[in-house]
Amino acid sequence: MLLILRQHLQQLIKDLALGYAWVSLVPSWKAGLMLALLTFINPSTGAIGLLCAICALYSGHVAGANAGERPVCVFNGLLAGLFVAHLWAVNISALALAVFCAVFSGWLTIVLGRLAWTLIGLPILSLPFALVAMFCAAAGRSLSALRWNLYIAPPELFGNQADKFLSALGNLYFCPSPFVGLFILLMLVLFSRYYLLIALTGYSAALFWLQLLQAAPEHLVNTAWDSNAILAALLVGGLFARPSWLTAALATLAAVIACWLSLTLGRILDVAHLVPFSVPFVLASWLVLFAVTRNTQFTSSFNLSLPDAPERSFERAQISRGRVGKPSSVSLATPFMGLWTVSQGFSGLHTHRGPWRHALDFIVMKDGKSFFSKGNQLEDFYCYNQPVLSPAYGLVWRVVNDVPDNTPGTVNIAAQWGNCVIIRLYDGKFVVLAHLKPATVAVYPGAWLKPGDLIGYCGNSGRSPQPHIHLHVQTSDHPGAPTVPFHMCSVLISDKGEAPRYELAIVPQESTTLVSAVEGQVRPFYLFAGRGLRYMVAHNDNKASEWTLRCEVDELGRLMLVSSRGARCIAESTWAVFSCYERSGAADPYFDLWLLACGYTPTSFQVDRWQDRFTPARLLPQRMARWLAQVGWPLTTFAVSVYHRHWDEEAQGWRQQATHRQKFTGISLTTNALIVPQLGTTAIVGEVDGRHFSMQSVTVFQGADVGVPAWESAIGISTSFRRTL
Repeated sequence: MLLILRQHLQQLIKDLALGYAWVSLVPSWKAGLMLALLTFINPSTGAIGLLCAICALYSGHVAGANAGERPVCVFNGLLAGLFVAHLWAVNISALALAVFCAVFSGWLTIVLGRLAWTLIGLPILSLPFALVAMFCAAAGRSLSALRWNLYIAPPELFGNQADKFLSALGNLYFCPSPFVGLFILLMLVLFSRYYLLIALTGYSAALFWLQLLQAAPEHLVNTAWDSNAILAALLVGGLFARPSWLTAALATLAAVIACWLSLTLGRILDVAHLVPFSVPFVLASWLVLFAVTRNTQFTSSFNLSLPDAPERSFERAQISRGRVGKPSSVSLATPFMGLWTVSQGFSGLHTHRGPWRHALDFIVMKDGKSFFSKGNQLEDFYCYNQPVLSPAYGLVWRVVNDVPDNTPGTVNIAAQWGNCVIIRLYDGKFVVLAHLKPATVAVYPGAWLKPGDLIGYCGNSGRSPQPHIHLHVQTSDHPGAPTVPFHMCSVLISDKGEAPRYELAIVPQESTTLVSAVEGQVRPFYLFAGRGLRYMVAHNDNKASEWTLRCEVDELGRLMLVSSRGARCIAESTWAVFSCYERSGAADPYFDLWLLACGYTPTSFQVDRWQDRFTPARLLPQRMARWLAQVGWPLTTFAVSVYHRHWDEEAQGWRQQATHRQKFTGISLTTNALIVPQLGTTAIVGEVDGRHFSMQSVTVFQGADVGVPAWESAIGISTSFRRTL
């Protein structure tokens, strides 16, 4: 019972702290604790704010709030309470009004929030508070028991425009003082330096716009245009965005729209003796986000479902781009077996132009030629009659199988694509494989395909002067529809005779030779819910201690690796690669060492060397590297990891070595891991600055679940790796 009460209290504190942080759009409950103390500069105001935050939280709970909605209820209720305490002197009537407004805010947050998400796909933000504050201000004029607080001009700190900016930050918590704003500014700096940059940019752009229009100061005094502009910039360019020039420009636009709406709504509502509160911020953010999230070119730059610090969003986006390609690009497997060469790439000189520029042509070359003998016959070409494979999971949508092959050097303009197969992907796009040999297409419309399934044989039909495979992805099933970007997944690639290198995601250039990396079982961890590895870990000559790594399923259905010390990350294991990302949770140097050693591992046994150019430098064990990863963003955010792997016959596993070097600083770490088939990573050692880290697995286990019995099995220590340890 006491344990349940303790867990409930811990969750309550986190929800409340996160609600306080959300007022300034900082998604950190630790920062929220500091900001909560800020409201107690005036103890009675702080107490009313806290009481209202709790009331709104439980009001939202009654309305069915989930874990993500509870902090939103808190900050709407908190703002309602702070507003009442700011406007009226504290007495029983004011307290009763504040509690009612908080309960109403929490309830509205759930009702309006789910409507907004269903209808327009956007969060409700602080609109419930703004509506409740307007109702409260209007009703308060009819309540004789309420007494207005006397207006006290805020003190000066710097005596210039900086005071106005800081006061705008303080006004977020109804404390329009530059001293309070300076404290909030420090919180922003500690949380995110980019946040500070976006806030200053949004405020400056809004101020310049109003000065350009020569807006009357008396019409702006009660509109909170500056606070609305700052919030709009932070939300659009920081909380929901990946930092870039595009998102910074959109943040500036949102700030300008917010200040314009503040001026407009301020004049309209002045007739009813009301102020717009945070309505301009909400509307400006909605206007910008609604437009950009429905533009396929901008969608990948925003993340409405998982808001985070902009630096973390940047890290996540760069890792995704480096490992699985651009978000707007379709991932495809190679449509062939063996070594093939790109004869025409994206924006090629011949036919890959304009709306059809995203396409690849593949041929087979030997000794610099695509044919033997004289090349007069189709059979002279190395790729002719070679199998053509499905490059993706999908549904066969259309098949053409009766176009005759051309004599080498001639083309068929009337049937440009020749014999082809069109495959519909899960997202509504279509993959086209063209110029197949007539009467060899082995699939039919309505059939389901997976990568590697035979669909036909390479021919020379349609607009094809020599046998080749044409591959592209288009927007619809209509012949000649515009193409969209795609990339090849998990290939060994060589340029101009260079040694093959592994690429998980790449758009090969013309004359590049590539072959698909065969699916393998080089897996550092077998991702089954409840499965885990138990290690003995040690640092230098310290006594070894027990440490476990297990697989769990989170509330979103994602597989997570979780350490016994509370560190966690998302993990994926596909036919091509085992990959970990979004490191979070408690500090754990052994978890970080594990991720560095094998958190990005191709599963194919053919791959013996590869690079990860976007390893988070915050995983390195050196304090200086971690500090620079934050302070030197984005220059020092990442480390470059160079991996080498070979089969160790004595250990009966793959020995995987890596060097991780932080960009611009040269700080480095070396790791050595042993990956055993059917078990995973059984041992890891790391060397850095004379320090020695070691991890040796002792058991593999399975946690119990309904219908799944628990078990645990011992793992023998490899003698060859014992020498390394």
